[in-house]
Amino acid sequence: MPDLRDDRGLGVITVVLVMAIISSLTVVATALTISNLGNSSRDRQALAALATSEAGVAQAIQYLRGGNLSALSCEEPPPGVAPSGQCTNTANTNRWTRSNDPMQVRLDGTVGACTGTVDCFRVWIGRVSPFTPACPARVANPAAKCFATYRIHSTGVSGNGPSARRTAVDVKVAPYTFPLGVFAEQGFSGNGNVGIHSESIFTLGCMVNRQDDSKSGSGTQFEYDNAAGRTKIDLFYGRPAAAHAVGGISTKGSCSSDAVHTSASPCNDVFPFDQSGAGGPVASGSTCATRYPGAIGSPPTSRFTAQDMQDIGYRPRGLSDSEYSALKTQAQGQGTYNLAPGSISAALSAQVAAGIASPVLYWDNGSVSLKASDFPASFLRNLNNTANCAQNSVTIIVTGQSNNLFYQAGNTQPYLVAAIFVPDGTLTGQGGRNTIGTVYAKTVDLGGNVDFHLDSCFANNPPGGVLDVEVTGFREDDSTDVN
Repeated sequence: MPDLRDDRGLGVITVVLVMAIISSLTVVATALTISNLGNSSRDRQALAALATSEAGVAQAIQYLRGGNLSALSCEEPPPGVAPSGQCTNTANTNRWTRSNDPMQVRLDGTVGACTGTVDCFRVWIGRVSPFTPACPARVANPAAKCFATYRIHSTGVSGNGPSARRTAVDVKVAPYTFPLGVFAEQGFSGNGNVGIHSESIFTLGCMVNRQDDSKSGSGTQFEYDNAAGRTKIDLFYGRPAAAHAVGGISTKGSCSSDAVHTSASPCNDVFPFDQSGAGGPVASGSTCATRYPGAIGSPPTSRFTAQDMQDIGYRPRGLSDSEYSALKTQAQGQGTYNLAPGSISAALSAQVAAGIASPVLYWDNGSVSLKASDFPASFLRNLNNTANCAQNSVTIIVTGQSNNLFYQAGNTQPYLVAAIFVPDGTLTGQGGRNTIGTVYAKTVDLGGNVDFHLDSCFANNPPGGVLDVEVTGFREDDSTDVN
């Protein structure tokens, strides 16, 4: 009979059991390691997809700064409602505004759709509210910006799945803060037959050679609306176009004589909407008192001060140093920096072909002389008072101490469409020259038949170079992450 107390062979059983346990633990550890590696890989893909989605947002913002706002025709649908209309219209060839066939960009720089293992993003832009230039905020006290609101929808894909992330980013779009119109920091002189149409003149200095708008004559005049008995409405501010000069306004060559306003006579029936530093409160019941509620400032007064100028957006040199730096960088990237005038047409045509409807020309290497024939025909057009219009436009910047801009064109349509900045020098014009747009210069000295126009097409669609795009809301759309 075997001895039940005999423990021979127990060690073998123990070894087998230990090996089984170790094997099980190894399997579990291996499985956990594989799972963790998979999770890490998926996390990396997810982060890469999110970063790619954010790259799509950045690209859309660049598109806004180089495009035409009226081209953004896709109306953002209400929450929970599928996009429709221009967002899905197959006749809409602008993929930046097509939700069902959005713009697709590969991060490796190759051309094509988001296929295979290529990291890419799909992005489209919905319009929440359009830009309205003469919104109530513009003439409030204190004044504020008018702006458009858009929602950028971007889907970032890492290797075409399984990781894809969607973001929805709200942005406010408005022109940079500067006095919109024809602005001269130190003074404005128009000693020829200078016409200003549907926009206003602003200066911290003296405006000379001011002439009666309702009569023929030389000097500076605003387009007159005979039926309304006043100047045309300023399309930026929604009020009658007029001159606003802190240093004073004169009908002659110096503000020391023939001033439009004096402290003894602040109301001038010939120029009922003009305001100057020499103006003052007007009598109740006078012509000026009934009209100044439609003028810029704190009515009823014909006085215009440096504080009033600041309230509508003035700051030295028009834009900040960082904004000029960004515009310079934009021009360098577009190949439009310090161009010889003879190269402008080819350079701007190339930008339009690449989808940039509103490029930037930037000079800081000296004074510049331009004429209309330097520009492609697509940057010149007839006046257009429709808000939703297709237009090419250009931002022209000449910076540097005493660097000036001379521009000459004809008096017949089409006219150049531009926002012009000469913050350190003089904008000079002689002979015939007509422009649609805005001006900011240290000094403006005009002669001959020079006209500046503003129409609804430009007012509602400012050049991309002067647009400030501010992100106001960011969310990741987890409910619609895709493979």
